Amino acid sequence: MDQSFRTRSVSCLLTCAFTFCVSAQNTRITQPIDAARLHTLPGNTRSEANPRNDRGKVADTFAMDHMFLQLQRSPEREQALKSFIDQQHDSKSPNFHKWLTAEELGRLYGPAPQDIEKVSQWLRSNGFTVNTVYPSGMSIDFSGTAGQLLGAFHTEIHKLSVNGKDHFANMGDPMIPEALAPVVSGIVSLHDFRPHSMRMPRAQYTVAQSGVTLQIVAPDDLATIYNLKAAFAAGYTG
Repeated sequence: MDQSFRTRSVSCLLTCAFTFCVSAQNTRITQPIDAARLHTLPGNTRSEANPRNDRGKVADTFAMDHMFLQLQRSPEREQALKSFIDQQHDSKSPNFHKWLTAEELGRLYGPAPQDIEKVSQWLRSNGFTVNTVYPSGMSIDFSGTAGQLLGAFHTEIHKLSVNGKDHFANMGDPMIPEALAPVVSGIVSLHDFRPHSMRMPRAQYTVAQSGVTLQIVAPDDLATIYNLKAAFAAGYTG
């Protein structure tokens, strides 16, 4: 038997064994959920949420729909996933181009289902509606009110005025019971700020650079130049 084949076979077996062990790992939420022992989720407050922009606390009944609780993998699963991704791009690996579905990603590399259920139960116990758990196991879509957020996450939602526009956002980093900290990394969408478009329209489609005049080409121009529109119209996307 070829030595390189034996080496790859052993490597594959070790990888599969490690993946199996990782997928069968114990849950990470092992302590009772004690509301008196809190953990702060740092980096979850926008810079615009400051006294200069503050226009006061919203009503407790203020609806907060489709927030996302961001979960995190164990260090072991994170490392296993990084290793697997490297193998997906290694033409000599048996996992080369072995792409995973979201469900497979969650089963092999996501948080343990028991932990996800414990977090979901904690949300429900605080009055929130759990809308869905995403197949990857990395986020939970939930809805509630500002009052429920204050009670569960210990952060107030305030009205803000930023550059003449009305917004709302949490005024401090949320906190969760310490027992949930190994699985929960943060909350997305405690505010209504949206990313700004990076698109910058140009009046001219030529630009001078280092004494050379360059013609700016847009994707549609390339499709025309290389006669790709017929292929696109037939359903080919590359």
